[in-house]
Amino acid sequence: MKFEGWKGKLYWTVELITLLAVLQLMWIGLTLLGLVLFGITPATVAMFTTLRKRLQGDDDLKLLVKTYWKTYKIEFISSNKIGIIILSIGYFLTINFQIISSFHGVTGLLLLTLFVTISSLFCIMVLNIFQIYAHYELPPIRYFAVSILFSVAYPLQMIGSIVGMAILYRIFSWIPGLLPFFGVSLTALFLSWMSSHIFKKKTEAEAQIKAEHYPNEGVTS
Repeated sequence: MKFEGWKGKLYWTVELITLLAVLQLMWIGLTLLGLVLFGITPATVAMFTTLRKRLQGDDDLKLLVKTYWKTYKIEFISSNKIGIIILSIGYFLTINFQIISSFHGVTGLLLLTLFVTISSLFCIMVLNIFQIYAHYELPPIRYFAVSILFSVAYPLQMIGSIVGMAILYRIFSWIPGLLPFFGVSLTALFLSWMSSHIFKKKTEAEAQIKAEHYPNEGVTS
């Protein structure tokens, strides 16, 4: 059943809110199922993959829930490789910050500048890597490089994402009761929406280039 006018908009809003709440609860449950450490990465990958399908027009809640669970199972091992690398880099940066803090003068300033630069690249990488993972099939190591290149190639998208996350942080600070139900899912939806326009343009551009270079591909006699 489809509604038009204000009823259609209301139905769309309620449906989206329900989806976000369900995905949030699944994210929490599947993260705990993987004992947190081994559950958080596949649960997050499944979140972005499901929201990508939602932005592409799939609005059947049952099918989206199945997609979430299926993605979680399929990507459990592969995504955990990404998670282990991210955790290792984060731990390495934490240890190095403690060491750098003991330096003073010019040496301390240079080391701190280098640390801030590397940490900023790390944060940008983490911000994009799950979106990249949901869109492309790459060797695990390449996801990290592509995530950074994505930010360099589309700086406005990166700035918009950071500003939007700052706004979401303020909203969740004002209304902390939203966090258990929409904290992760709403943030993932916003990041997916920000990048969806770029991925769509890239897909269209790649299709056009392919059509120009291989105009007879797919044509049978």
